[in-house]
Amino acid sequence: MAEIQSNIQEFFKNKSVFVTGGTGFLGKLIVNKLIRSCPQINHIYLLVRDKKGKNAHERLEDIFNMPIFKDIDATTLKKISALRGDCSQADLGLSAEDLNMLIKEVNVIFHSAATVRFDERLDIAIGINVIGAREIVKLAQKVENLASYLHVSTAFSNCHNKRIEEKFYNLPYNYEKLIHLYKTKSSNILEKMKPFLLGPMPNTYVMTKAAAEQLIKREAKGLPVTIVRPAIVIATANEPLPGWIDNLYGPTGIVTGVMTGIIKSLPCDLNAVTDLVPADLTVNALIAASWDTHVRYCRAGPSESIENHTDDPRIFNFVSSPENPLTWRIFSTTLMYYILHRPTAKAMWYPTLIMNSSVFLHKLTVLILHYLPAFLLDLVFICTGNKLRLVDQYKKIGRFTDILEYFSTREWIFSNKNVQSLWNSLNNDDQTLFPFDIKKMHWEEYLDTYHKGIMTFLLKEGQDKLPEARKRLHGLYICHMIFKGAVYIGLMMLLWVILKRIFLA
Repeated sequence: MAEIQSNIQEFFKNKSVFVTGGTGFLGKLIVNKLIRSCPQINHIYLLVRDKKGKNAHERLEDIFNMPIFKDIDATTLKKISALRGDCSQADLGLSAEDLNMLIKEVNVIFHSAATVRFDERLDIAIGINVIGAREIVKLAQKVENLASYLHVSTAFSNCHNKRIEEKFYNLPYNYEKLIHLYKTKSSNILEKMKPFLLGPMPNTYVMTKAAAEQLIKREAKGLPVTIVRPAIVIATANEPLPGWIDNLYGPTGIVTGVMTGIIKSLPCDLNAVTDLVPADLTVNALIAASWDTHVRYCRAGPSESIENHTDDPRIFNFVSSPENPLTWRIFSTTLMYYILHRPTAKAMWYPTLIMNSSVFLHKLTVLILHYLPAFLLDLVFICTGNKLRLVDQYKKIGRFTDILEYFSTREWIFSNKNVQSLWNSLNNDDQTLFPFDIKKMHWEEYLDTYHKGIMTFLLKEGQDKLPEARKRLHGLYICHMIFKGAVYIGLMMLLWVILKRIFLA
């Protein structure tokens, strides 16, 4: 058997890696892939803050109990440690001892920590996404043997432009201004200033991620740093488990809402191309970009040290549309097929989905299919003493879909030449071990995996629930048709009354 010649494995051999955002969806997969595919890695340190009454070490144990870490032996897991801290604080909130240890031991940094909520309060978004980026730069400047530093951004950081290339863009604001406001203004005042500060940006997430890129360009001079901009990251395609997902962000929340019959209408241009990327391919691209960063900075040779390297950091747009476009129409129709043929037993109503590019038609559909049934059921709940209020729940869903409307009714022209070049620079073994060639994606097969992943990992249902789910779906279909008939009859009667008054007036 031929010996594997992996340049990426060789790069991570005996290296110590520092990962922020290691408790997040992408961060967990970065750690998982590194520990599985780079067995000679020295150690992985995760920055973890205390949360919900659990300290950093308890939260790390919770991660180890997840399905994706079940097959990793205890000895290997000992290579992963949690360091208590917070990326929005000075020195990342680390103790002096932990900070000094990182400075002396770390060789590779993956900064993936971010608040990904689109409607996040501005002070929180600045604190995590901008201040956090600055604190990582400060750490990187102190690290004694830094080989590679990778900053995870988003493909939509410059979504105020129709065409987005792998380069830096001028912004309508300065990151230093945001930091100054963060330090001098209260959260209430910042919220009042938000509409003015956002400018052409749709939300605080993309605004602060763009500001972080600006910060990297200006403050990380001379560092072996690279920026990767993933598109909309959803469930894994193959590894470590097909379809693995642990959150309801973005499209996954919408799909799960449709599966359970809660969401029935969305604002969307069906002909628009969306940029979705599987999480495992994204992680492989991040790891390959980390290796590539080291190669490029070492290529300068002894005559030009890293400290004298003044070029802008390289940017990789990890997107799908340039090589393998997927429209919202194919995405929605394919998933609806799987939803109806493999339903969930947790469905509250018959799954149906109406997508309108017209805001007026969407609002009208929401009024009839969301608020009308919710109002009628709330009346029943009030009479029976039930505290559940569906109208309030649909108000929250409405805010969620309104936030996503910006991205579901537009499309962008992305360039990903650097990503293609990176892929072509890998040898055969690295392409096998760290695949991220988006051209090879078969969307219909992947969306099947995606649907199964939501069923398995979010709704916690297996094949044994399918007979019950299909029986439930049949009953919900009957109720759905009765409701549709009642709505049509009601609309016809209303139209008749209106016409009668007009012509008999």
